Amino acid sequence: MKQARVTVDKSGVYLFKRGREILYIGKATSLRDRVRSYFNANILKARGPRIVSLIEQAMSVKTIPTDSVLEALILEANL
Repeated sequence: MKQARVTVDKSGVYLFKRGREILYIGKATSLRDRVRSYFNANILKARGPRIVSLIEQAMSVKTIPTDSVLEALILEANL
């Protein structure tokens, strides 16, 4: 997957997906910064081989902005 473009600089939840299958769900205080961090040149060193494999398998990233970090935490737990 090439780098995802996320322009929303809000808290929220992000989903790495392969087709309809959800590979990973995460929350962030800044969706833009968090998703961008997965496409850093040092990803293997920063996040490890498991995350690199996840990104290689993912076909898309979906973001769901929220009004607060607390709301993102609750949404993440319910997905």
